[in-house]
Amino acid sequence: MAHILVIGAGLAGSATALFCARRGHRVTVLEDGGPPPPGAGADDDWRDWERRQVPHARQGHAFLGLSTRVLRGELPELPAALAARGARVTPLETGSDDAAVLSRRLVYEGVIRRTMAAEPGITTVAGARVRALLTGGDAGGVTRVTGVRTRDGAEHTGDLVVDASGRRSQLTKWLAEAGLGTPRETAQPCGFFYLTRHYRLRPGCSFPSTTVPIVTELDYGTTLVFPADNGTFQLSATVAVDDPYKHRLREPETFTRFLQAVPATAEWCERGVPLDEPAPMGRLENRRRSLLDMDGRPVAAGLVMVGDAALQTNPTFGRGVSLAFAHARQLAHTAERAAAEPAAYTARFERWTADRLGVWFEIQCATDRARLSQLRAGLRGEHAPPADDLPNRFVRAMAVLRDDDERIRRASLRLYHMLMTPQDLMRDRAVSRHILAFLREHPMPEIRAEGPDRAAFEALVTGVPTASVRPFAGTPENGPGRRAPT
Repeated sequence: MAHILVIGAGLAGSATALFCARRGHRVTVLEDGGPPPPGAGADDDWRDWERRQVPHARQGHAFLGLSTRVLRGELPELPAALAARGARVTPLETGSDDAAVLSRRLVYEGVIRRTMAAEPGITTVAGARVRALLTGGDAGGVTRVTGVRTRDGAEHTGDLVVDASGRRSQLTKWLAEAGLGTPRETAQPCGFFYLTRHYRLRPGCSFPSTTVPIVTELDYGTTLVFPADNGTFQLSATVAVDDPYKHRLREPETFTRFLQAVPATAEWCERGVPLDEPAPMGRLENRRRSLLDMDGRPVAAGLVMVGDAALQTNPTFGRGVSLAFAHARQLAHTAERAAAEPAAYTARFERWTADRLGVWFEIQCATDRARLSQLRAGLRGEHAPPADDLPNRFVRAMAVLRDDDERIRRASLRLYHMLMTPQDLMRDRAVSRHILAFLREHPMPEIRAEGPDRAAFEALVTGVPTASVRPFAGTPENGPGRRAPT
């Protein structure tokens, strides 16, 4: 068995540590921040646990079917532990026992962290901020990373060093300072400004829906609903970063006026009491790092990246946790090979990441490019047609057909919850043939999204009265919960 050194104890790092420990590996976790509050309830975790290492900790989260499937396989007791904390484990209508988990991020993460703290074979070093990599020896012509040095001068070593420090990873800097190669990076600014507000159900009220998430895409902005734990939920809104009215939405009254004008969120506003003020999140981007150089050789041996440190995606679709858990599972299933062949292991892990997880990064980039084009047109009061490439048309056709076709509805849910890839979908001949036949008759399907047009939106956020709240054509994404007028 190997000694695994994990940098970061977020969801990616904690999952890596737990999955590896359950297979008999010895794990040391270096965490810059502190643990969840001792003896705290779910609301205390959400309110009091400082997670500055996770900039989106208090934004809306959707824990998709893939993350639940991985948890059930690696930590079978976890879904029940989440439910005991007040999270809702919600079955998906996919024809199997798949489920999503409805929870605030910090409540969900608190369950994972406390499980890790109680797990034999895992040592957590709190307050350990990594400053430098330790290197030693040669592995087939590649310098081997043997550990790290923290800010207090302590040195920690392992057979395999795992960077799970998230989207703010400093690995590129550490590698440069160690005289090693530079990771290849692809970065795409999303161009979105994101706001989230938390609510609790009023006494006697229930969730209008437990679909995850509920999305309405208007020409100039998006609204999202994330049902969560203990009768709480989050409402989110996004607009383009160059929208001149974006900061008006940070005003609680303005945020509420806008959401009350969108039918899909209005019914949630009526049933909820706000728990905080709208919290912004900017600088959203899709970023991918690889430890392989242009010739396919690792820039360092005995080192891998997991979760957002390797693949960071726009959080709107909630894919990050599922990607991180799938990543952690692959590492845990293969880590015993790392000590004997550190360079080959790093290369294989990078190739697996590209082959199995890279498709979701590429989809996110393509989706966000198309969406930003629509938002910018919406700023001018124009309606930009949706992207005309086959994958986007295929997804829109599924959205039109799924209400009347059980097979397509199940396939749509499985795709959204990352339980199948687009390639898997195309191999389902019954579904793909039906959709392609529909596209021959309707080459550019669109769904109408109900909400205020741009002029009405500007009147809402500036407080100027208007009677112009009209439905218009939008292009809701492939989330199963979006709303269309009846």
